[in-house]
Amino acid sequence: MPSRSFAVLAALAGLVSMAVLVTVPSLQCLACETSLGAPDEQIERVFRDWASTFYWGAYAELLAVFLFTWFLAHLVAELRRVAPGQVYATVALLGGGLFAAGVLVQLAFSLAATTVAEGSGATVARLVLAVAYNFAFVFAAPVAALVMATSLAVVRTRWLPRPLGWAGFVAVVVALAWITPGVGAVAGMVWIAALSVCLAVRAVRPSGQRQAAVDAVVME
Repeated sequence: MPSRSFAVLAALAGLVSMAVLVTVPSLQCLACETSLGAPDEQIERVFRDWASTFYWGAYAELLAVFLFTWFLAHLVAELRRVAPGQVYATVALLGGGLFAAGVLVQLAFSLAATTVAEGSGATVARLVLAVAYNFAFVFAAPVAALVMATSLAVVRTRWLPRPLGWAGFVAVVVALAWITPGVGAVAGMVWIAALSVCLAVRAVRPSGQRQAAVDAVVME
């Protein structure tokens, strides 16, 4: 079993990573308040003005993926402990891995945006702009998979507060709704942030209480 301090840090890594991964793309979209049909000169000017924002945003997202990896490993270990023999941990691992891979693709587009100021042209700018507006759609399915698996474990085992699990089901429905996949993905990421707080609070509890709770859950 990991030490209490490690468990707390690994759990809170999820909170920090979600804060970054929601904030940075949102700021980048606000920075690029221009339409795909705008003249080439206007689009290139916007990207030149905000080149540093894309660069530092990509670096922040890279750190966020690093932190999310530790959080995901901690979450999967907890799911295996409280729900042995179930598929929850595997689904959460696959969903989290696909989500992290998507973030790395988004990071690559953020770096591509910085090349517009160096002369890559309006074509690259338009591609990056289209991705910035629509990339949250890509996150909907893997985020929903992670949230659903964890929520099922929470509701069935009462390992964490059950209202968190019920809220997760709502986030999954919203994420997979055809009219709101982008917004739903963000809602799922906010839910993951709440999950990380609950995991951190649980990790602060004395180890004896934590193990007794897990044993009681497994025996039910």
